[in-house]
Amino acid sequence: MSPAARVVAAAVLLVAGSLPATAAPPITGRLTSAALGEVREYTVRLPDDYGRTRTRRYPVVYVLDGPPLDDHTAEAATALARGGKAPGVIVIGIPNMQRGGRARDFLPPALRFARRDGTPFTGGADRFLRFLRDELVPRIEREYRTAAPRLLVGHSLGAIFVCYSLTAAPGFFDARFAHSPAIWRDEDVVIGSVERYLASARGIGGFFYVSAGTDEGETLQRGYHRLRAVLAARAAGAGLRWQGALTPGAVHETSVRLASPVALAAYFAGLAAPGRPR
Repeated sequence: MSPAARVVAAAVLLVAGSLPATAAPPITGRLTSAALGEVREYTVRLPDDYGRTRTRRYPVVYVLDGPPLDDHTAEAATALARGGKAPGVIVIGIPNMQRGGRARDFLPPALRFARRDGTPFTGGADRFLRFLRDELVPRIEREYRTAAPRLLVGHSLGAIFVCYSLTAAPGFFDARFAHSPAIWRDEDVVIGSVERYLASARGIGGFFYVSAGTDEGETLQRGYHRLRAVLAARAAGAGLRWQGALTPGAVHETSVRLASPVALAAYFAGLAAPGRPR
């Protein structure tokens, strides 16, 4: 078994054993966003040893739909770091906005459809990406000791945004995690944009992880398999490292909690593999 495979296997045992690690309590911040025209909250969870040094810098994981998904991600990251399977990381949770704000933020502008009341809807993921790129990430990098890599985690609709960010800002995140991608609505728009981008891209670098639960519905699993097929056909030619996995026993509500330790371990194990830059 390769060193990378051993690290991932250890993460699988962590999940199977249900050994969550208590992460640091969150620090809450607020930012007035010009890109979105509203005030947005965010949470910051620092790694165990952040306060014990004034010089060390840390990778940052940005988590959509946080809370609660940032809780699961922070627990997984803390357990892996304490077990020596990954570095300590800063976890940033980005709460979603209710009353349609979540779909507005996460769906790409190419997705247009009529709401139940007949009014038109157009995705605003381009504005949400500007919020991340021009406002939130710069603030985090000013106020905390950050370093590469920069990671993005999304679930369900948030996983659609993860796919969109790959095509719209490929170099902005070093790793992307799309858990249970909800791409059954106009899925050809989402899948097609990823496939077209990867077919023409070269040397983009980075890592992409896609997952779904074995106990999720047929539509979600179909989306997972379609996205996985595109990655299998196109990612290597574009220079994108990737991995896909079905998470045993996971339903939609538990897929992130169960998949996160394995996904994060797979990424950091790949960075440490022989011949691959750290």
